[in-house]
Amino acid sequence: MTRITAAQHRVQQASNLAAVLDAAYEAFEAMLSAIHPVQDPASGLFAAFVMAAASAANGRNAVALAPSLPGRPLLAVPAGQRPWSQERPERLAEVVAGLSQLVAGRLAQAAACAPDTGDRAACTHAARSARDICGLLSTSRP
Repeated sequence: MTRITAAQHRVQQASNLAAVLDAAYEAFEAMLSAIHPVQDPASGLFAAFVMAAASAANGRNAVALAPSLPGRPLLAVPAGQRPWSQERPERLAEVVAGLSQLVAGRLAQAAACAPDTGDRAACTHAARSARDICGLLSTSRP
C-alpha cells in the first residue's frame, strides 16, 4: 500500500471534524512526499508538480492552524508504506488529483459544519489549496 492510498482511505473514513482535519493533514503530507521525488526539470509536468507541491504545503499549513486539529507530531512514513510506487509521473498526477479532489470535498463539508470560525477558515483555505492541486494536475499533459 502506498502512502497516497492510505491517505485516501483515511479521508474517506473520517467521521468527524477532528478526523477530517487529521486525515487532510496526512493527505497533504502524502501528496508532498509523492510529488517531490518526481519533480524532474526535463519533464513536461515539472511546473505543474512544483506548483502542486506548493499548494499541498499551503493546504497542510492551513489545516495545521485549525483549532480542532488533534496534536500532531512530526510525521514519518509508516513501515511498509512507500510515498509512491514508481509508476509514471502522469499516473501520479492522476492519483494526486483524485486525492486532492476528495480532500477538497471533505474539507468543504467540514467548513460548512464547523462551529468554530478558526476551523471554518482553515478548512476553507485548505479546500481551496486542494482544488488548486486538482486543477493543476488534472489538466497537465506532458
